[in-house]
Amino acid sequence: MRYLRLPLHLCLFLAAVCCTQALAAPAQDDFSAVARDVGPFASAIVFNAADRSFSQPLSVTVGELSMRVEFAEHQPCPSHGLLEWEEQATLSRSGGLCKVATLVASAPGHPDFRQVIAALGGGGKGTLSDLNLSFYYLEQGAVLPQLLLSGFTGGTHCCLVSAIVGAGDAGQWYAVQLPKQNGSGPPWVVDVAHDGGRQFIFPDKRFDAVFPSHDLSVGPDVIYEYAQGKLNVITRQPRFRPYMELSVRILPTEEDVPAPRSREVNGYLAGYVATSANAGQLQAGWRYMLARYNPQSPYLLKWCTLDKSAWGKGRTACPAPYVRTVPYPQQLALFLLQTGYITHAQCVALGYDPEKIQHEQDAIRAAATAHWHATHPG
Repeated sequence: MRYLRLPLHLCLFLAAVCCTQALAAPAQDDFSAVARDVGPFASAIVFNAADRSFSQPLSVTVGELSMRVEFAEHQPCPSHGLLEWEEQATLSRSGGLCKVATLVASAPGHPDFRQVIAALGGGGKGTLSDLNLSFYYLEQGAVLPQLLLSGFTGGTHCCLVSAIVGAGDAGQWYAVQLPKQNGSGPPWVVDVAHDGGRQFIFPDKRFDAVFPSHDLSVGPDVIYEYAQGKLNVITRQPRFRPYMELSVRILPTEEDVPAPRSREVNGYLAGYVATSANAGQLQAGWRYMLARYNPQSPYLLKWCTLDKSAWGKGRTACPAPYVRTVPYPQQLALFLLQTGYITHAQCVALGYDPEKIQHEQDAIRAAATAHWHATHPG
């Protein structure tokens, strides 16, 4: 079993480095809004399917916090774990045997914490091809650090899975999963406002494959902060406004912006308008979108002007003459309202009153259905 300890002289060295970085923070210009990467003060690769040297149990002691990762071969595949995703349940139902990693943690005044992390493998569905752990002080003033666990599931467009394990002040343990992301490697911890805070920035996965394909989707940044066992969305706090304003300025670059009216542009524009809304620049972002969106995108929503009762026997889709396309600006406005990027009042101000739209669609559908019944007696 490997052991990792953080000696006092290393703690003092890291503290000095952090202090130097704080003193060297950029001036209050455009670059001061760039989130600053915050590295862990201790980290380890616990498992890597491609390298057997990183496939051994590991113990870590940081101050009064102790963490141990145990491996057990030929165990029933777990249906869930700290790093949980859908394929784990499928693997468990298959009745197979797995190499299972389990986290054991201890701290003064806390009962021992023990929970399955995941099945380990590499290449097989439901198993991780690597497992990493990192230690951070994610909360200012915290006595004990938090453990950030992460692993790679493999698969198309997938998947970094990660979780935070921390000891609460009242003797409890917290385990919080972070949003899944594309790619691999531990998630970055950053200080967005250069004020000593610790945040995560992930693209909003709700934008994935909504307006274009997955590869052409652009999700706006969402800023998260860990506090007392919860992962809170804090994107719109005033201290992050400079970061959001800079994001708006650097998004429309010649290298990244698809050509106006092109097949790819609507996905980019959705992320751009959402970022503009986060920066308090919704109207400017909306005007930018109106000059560039593709009204013929194959990803535009459709709706049927004929009630299903009149479709006819055996039909599972709306008859072609009754299909209508939702204009992209309307689809985008209602999506931004649904996902919380704009308010109801802002949606109405953009020209899209949800209740009025629904009322108009209902009226059109009722009239078309009544006409159909009148012209198709019996």
